[in-house]
Amino acid sequence: MTLSQLSVGYKNGQVKNVLMENLSLEIPKGKFIALLGANGVGKSTLIRTIANLQKPLFGNILLKGKNIKEYDSKEFARQISLVLTDRIQGGNLNVQELVEMGRYPYTNWTGKLRSQDHEKVEEAIHLCAIGYLKDANIFEISDGQLQKAMIARALAQDGELMLLDEPTVHLDANNRFAVMELLRKLVNETQKSVLMSTHQVEMALKMSDELWLANCGENIKNGTPQELIKQKEIERSFPYLQKLKIDH
Repeated sequence: MTLSQLSVGYKNGQVKNVLMENLSLEIPKGKFIALLGANGVGKSTLIRTIANLQKPLFGNILLKGKNIKEYDSKEFARQISLVLTDRIQGGNLNVQELVEMGRYPYTNWTGKLRSQDHEKVEEAIHLCAIGYLKDANIFEISDGQLQKAMIARALAQDGELMLLDEPTVHLDANNRFAVMELLRKLVNETQKSVLMSTHQVEMALKMSDELWLANCGENIKNGTPQELIKQKEIERSFPYLQKLKIDH
C-alpha cells in the first residue's frame, strides 16, 4: 500500500479540520509498523481513512497500484482487515462464530462457509492459540481473550494487510504484551503486514520493524526504531522515557 500526498481529518460544512497532511508513506509486505503519537494527533483518523471508512481530505491511497476508492466492499475486504477498539455487538455469538465472520467477503448470498473457509478459520484460531475458547460466548471471556479472537477474525479474513487501532488500550500489562507478541508472531509466520496505532511506546520499540511517529503540526517521521532513536526523534516525542531511565 502507498499513501500519496495524503491529508486526513474531518469536514464541518465547508471547513476542513486537517489532522495530518502531505503523507507519502509505504506499507511493505511482511512488515510490522507501529503508529505512535499523543491523543488527538489523528492516529485513529489515519487508520480509518486507510481502511476506507472515511474519505481523505486530499491525496490518494493506492493498494496494489489501484486507488482504494475503485474497490468494491467485498474485494477490498479480501485485501485488508480491521480491528477497532469498539466493543462488538454480537448477541449470543461464541468465539468460533465470531472468527467465522471474517470469511464474509468470500461467501455468496447464503453466507454458507465452504471447506476452504473452515480451514482458514481453524488456522486463524490455531495461530492465535484460542482453540480452548471456541465454544465460549464472547461476552463471557476476558478483554484480552476477546482481543485475540478479534485478531483471529481479522486473520481469517486472509488479507495481506491488518489494520489495528489501539488493540491493547483496555488491557492489563500481561495481555498488552501477549497481543503485541501475537502480532509479531503473525507477521513472522504469515508474511502479512500489520499497521497498528498504539500508546505502548517501549513495546513498539522492541517489536516493530518500522515506526510512524506522529506529532501535532508535523509530518510523520518514519524509520526503524534504531534510526529514530539515533536521530533523537523518540526522545523528543516521548521525553518521559528518558526520565524513566534516569529515575530507575
